[in-house]
Amino acid sequence: MTTDLIEIWKEIEDPDFHVTENQLHPKPKPFTILTGSKLRTVPIPEKVNILGDGVIALGQLTTVIGQGGTGKSRVTMQVAITQILGWSFAGLKTHPTPLKHLLIGTENSIYRQKSEYQKMTQSLSPEQREKVDAHMFFHVVQEMDDAFINLGDEEIRSKWVDTLSIVNPDVVYIDPYGEIHVGDINKDADVRHTLREITKVCRRFNPRTAIVIVHHGRTGRANIAQAVGWDKGNYALGSKALYSGARAQINIAPADAEDPSRIIISCGKSNDAKPFDPVGLKLDDATMLYGLDAAFDLQAWKDDLDGKQRGQAVSVRDVTDAIRDGKIRHKDILEYLTDDVGCGRATAARRIAEALEKGYARKTSSGEYCLGKE
Repeated sequence: MTTDLIEIWKEIEDPDFHVTENQLHPKPKPFTILTGSKLRTVPIPEKVNILGDGVIALGQLTTVIGQGGTGKSRVTMQVAITQILGWSFAGLKTHPTPLKHLLIGTENSIYRQKSEYQKMTQSLSPEQREKVDAHMFFHVVQEMDDAFINLGDEEIRSKWVDTLSIVNPDVVYIDPYGEIHVGDINKDADVRHTLREITKVCRRFNPRTAIVIVHHGRTGRANIAQAVGWDKGNYALGSKALYSGARAQINIAPADAEDPSRIIISCGKSNDAKPFDPVGLKLDDATMLYGLDAAFDLQAWKDDLDGKQRGQAVSVRDVTDAIRDGKIRHKDILEYLTDDVGCGRATAARRIAEALEKGYARKTSSGEYCLGKE
């Protein structure tokens, strides 16, 4: 009976059925394996660094991790603008040839995007502005459907593909990761699945597209301290699979609890090059661009997070107390604030500058400090 059914099935089966089925659902391919001799000679594309040495590169996945309000979106926009112009960012060189950058996500409103983009480009020459405008592409939440970008929905996936086919970007920035994630952000399997989906979509038309994922970091003093050091791999929220899947990671943390315009940029991970050193940046409110913060002191920042500073760290009153006690040279006041009051040199220097700015202290022609208003 079984033999008869098999023969009947063979007679009525469409001979093209298996061909069509295999085309729609191809069998998984085995892993790519090369012999040692083949590996020596196989041609591979030249590595193209977009930012720094392997921080962002073509064909690479990079993550940008930071707490809410630390300027992650602003940093990525500035990275894109500086790359197009061939400038450096945070002391890191950019690729000299302008590339196309697509910023896609729902983290910021069109009002903020427009305002900050205009401020960031206001000082450019007409030629520079034209170049930047031609290479920058913004996903904006203008229609209801613009707000939904989760890759778990097939219709939304199609919108991703259609959008990328139009722009064909060299770099895609996804901000924030949580909006596209499929499943539980704490489960390794779900994160790995999401990363595969991101890669398939973003590199459908260009296998060398660089992908930059912007994600939230853990909050709190102890977690912020993980932006540098041994625990930098524990900085992001959720599963460690995101850390494992990235070739490089940029950590962003607040540099001063009292001044949100100051941030620290550090290397959370660098698989293909030497990690870059932590650097302090300060936001210019007029241009909305970050510049190097000459007053940043990494050790003072670490000490602050370790709890070696008291309360507000140091106040203008501490500066005037030092002057009143006869400390009239800058180095003497600085030494008093760091050693006796207990704060970092960068914070102490800022408080001295603040005392001068507000008139509580003034400098004489001989460079000595004296009291101003009481």
